[in-house]
Amino acid sequence: VGERLIPALENPSSDDANTHSSTAAATKYHQNLRVLRMKPHLPSKLNNITGRLFYYPLRLISLMYCLFYTLWIQLQDRTTTSIPVDVILVQNPPSVPTLLLVYLYCVWEGLLGRKRPRFVIDWHNLGFTMFESPTQQTSFLRIIILTSIRIIAKSYERILAAMADAHLTVTHAMEVWLGEHFNVHGANVRVLYDKPPMLFRPTTIDEEHELFQRLDLEGENEQLNGWLDRVDGMHEEQT
Repeated sequence: VGERLIPALENPSSDDANTHSSTAAATKYHQNLRVLRMKPHLPSKLNNITGRLFYYPLRLISLMYCLFYTLWIQLQDRTTTSIPVDVILVQNPPSVPTLLLVYLYCVWEGLLGRKRPRFVIDWHNLGFTMFESPTQQTSFLRIIILTSIRIIAKSYERILAAMADAHLTVTHAMEVWLGEHFNVHGANVRVLYDKPPMLFRPTTIDEEHELFQRLDLEGENEQLNGWLDRVDGMHEEQT
């Protein structure tokens, strides 16, 4: 059920297709679930390099504060939860600073003589690929900066991956990649395919026709126009 429990928990009476299927599970486990939301500050982002040099550190500090407060303050509050934390499942990305702080929290709990939570990474993608890549039009200085950021981010991700207790991947290809590049393999890696909610389904001819008519792309592209003509023909045949 996973993430689909959250909207069902917050509004169990909802008739929305995305939440209705999870309402029964949410009701069953409601007494054992607590939703702790984090709202990191989002500083204004400027497009120039100077603006980004300020944006990223401020964004990082904000994320670190939210994670620290959630892990070291809220989870220690017995009014929030009286159940010890056994496992922390981290969806990746984002990698920075989530992986590091969660690992440090698990180690911290062990040092205090408590049961050390297991650190599990749920690999949906690779965090370092989220950073901008240089192109042929990129200036030399910008190429150095962007490449350095990606190299550092990839090294950070590889080091933290080795420190995790277990891994989940959404595809077999991701499992193979992690084994080849991050040396993550063996019994602690499992493929767990994503199960999309009910709202994701193949679109019908009528829905495709309505969408492109609404976009009003006539005359923008000859190839698209040809495709629209074929869709119109199929629509007329069905009606």
